[in-house]
Amino acid sequence: MTRIPGRDLLRTPWLLTALVLTALALAVAFRPLEVSALVLAAAATVLLVLRFGVRHGLWYALVASIPLREALAVDVIGTMTLYFGDVLLLTLAVVVVYERGLTAILKHSLTFRLGLVILALSVGGLYTASRLGWGAAAVFRLVCQLAFFYLAYEIVRSGKVATRTLAAIVLGLAPAAIYGIYQALLPISAELPHWGNKLIAYGLGDHPHVRVFSTFNHPLRFSQYLSVGLGLAAGLLAARLARQVKALLAATGVLSVICNLFTYSAGGLLGMMGAAAAAAVVFRKRRSVVVLVPVAIVVVFLVSPTALVRKVENVVTGDALTVAARFITYRQAVEVMRDHPLTGVGWGSIRSALEGRYRVTRAQQVAFAAENYFLQRAVALGIPGLLLMLAICVIFFRNVFKRGLEDDGSWPRAALLIGGTAFYLQAQFFPAAAPANNYLLWTLLAVAERMSQAGDRALPQPGAPAAVQREGR
Repeated sequence: MTRIPGRDLLRTPWLLTALVLTALALAVAFRPLEVSALVLAAAATVLLVLRFGVRHGLWYALVASIPLREALAVDVIGTMTLYFGDVLLLTLAVVVVYERGLTAILKHSLTFRLGLVILALSVGGLYTASRLGWGAAAVFRLVCQLAFFYLAYEIVRSGKVATRTLAAIVLGLAPAAIYGIYQALLPISAELPHWGNKLIAYGLGDHPHVRVFSTFNHPLRFSQYLSVGLGLAAGLLAARLARQVKALLAATGVLSVICNLFTYSAGGLLGMMGAAAAAAVVFRKRRSVVVLVPVAIVVVFLVSPTALVRKVENVVTGDALTVAARFITYRQAVEVMRDHPLTGVGWGSIRSALEGRYRVTRAQQVAFAAENYFLQRAVALGIPGLLLMLAICVIFFRNVFKRGLEDDGSWPRAALLIGGTAFYLQAQFFPAAAPANNYLLWTLLAVAERMSQAGDRALPQPGAPAAVQREGR
């Protein structure tokens, strides 16, 4: 029998290994950031699954990968994008729904029921959508938000799992913050990721600076996520975690502050100050914290980039064009609510309405959106939608304060309060409609509601062995 050269090689894993390495090398050469994010996410997912089991490991990997949503995506057909995080989210949600159903959450979760009403209103708004694709995309994002809420509500059944979930959210922000700081060091002419909006800030002498957006698609969305990450990190320092984990959380919090400064967002500065003020209230009995918080605020302001300081000064003096632009968007939103009080214009018609009939100026600084979280929902869904979103906000803070701030620390109550305060405070100055930011919000909403129901005792998982129940895995 004639011996075929290299036949033994085909029977070993070496050929497959060579092909994988070649493909990886080519991918890194052409799409280095995306491949780095994919390898990092895959490695972290494997480690989390090995440590906490399949369901909880995938859940922690899912919430940690929210900041990498844009990087972990591929364009499939034209402008259609496949997000691997959304695939994992919906797959995991389908599995958990199959195992546990929807009866319990529909019965016990008021926030989830209100979310379903918002979803129904959004679907109804598609009937009059001027841009059906945009409206359908918004509805899909709402479905994903509710999927995050459902998974958090069903999986987070103890304070230990809640703490791990919030810690995963914070630590998952570290790669984005590191890349954001690196992005801030690049020259103005450097090539940046295709998914973001390259906005420019000007300092003294009109020297241009890139407002970093890292793995997000806009600096303001990145800034809000950083502010919430800082709040969660500060609150988790009082949780029952290993010293090494707390050190990592503290380091990520510092990275978030530094990176947030280079988004050149006055709202980001306000969000961080709000997080610091909430931390001072939560830890008011610790004198060191009460003293350090105002000192930290002053230090952060002193080391802020010149462009950010100049922007804040213009905001205070009223010289900032963005302030006037926001008032114009508020006026437009009120006019839309006056003409469409019950139904709004739908998610697929916001830009068309503000760009057309309700446009009052052609100034470039005026966005085709309501520069406020609640007003944006009012424009889309009318006064009923506005009331529903306000109700969800009130329910969140009621759940956090339900048992008071002074407890035994078995649930991350402080982290939820500080992080939630940072989110809602900063959201008053831009629409806050990005998927990543809202995935984060609805996760916090679910953890807070589960915490208010469970108290200080872990709820047993159906069919789980007693050892697992005690572990809270």
